[in-house]
Amino acid sequence: MARILVIDDVAGVRRSISAIVRRSGHEVMEAADGREGEEVARTARPDLIITDLLMPGADGLDTIDRIREAGIGCPVIAVSGGGSLVAAQDALSAAAHVADATLRKPFESEELNAVVDRLLGGRA
Repeated sequence: MARILVIDDVAGVRRSISAIVRRSGHEVMEAADGREGEEVARTARPDLIITDLLMPGADGLDTIDRIREAGIGCPVIAVSGGGSLVAAQDALSAAAHVADATLRKPFESEELNAVVDRLLGGRA
């Protein structure tokens, strides 16, 4: 079982992602924004982080940068469904150089689980 941190400002989306990875046998921690996610990552040292890209305050790119600077070397999956000013593909393209994987929302649970398993080396 891996420890996975889910960061998303939309509570329903955060809970849905958490439920998917929890059903796969992983322990899940949640954060409502990038700043909270960074704090949780620093103290809990997750095995993997799933973060939204478009969030108020600290966006996902800033969050990934700060987590990497803090020496938290776990894999990161960046997710986005786009926003009113940024298309999902543009956000995901920007994240491709800092995240270990990207997924466009909405995604199927099987798709998320496959990426999680690949990044964790298949351990459950």
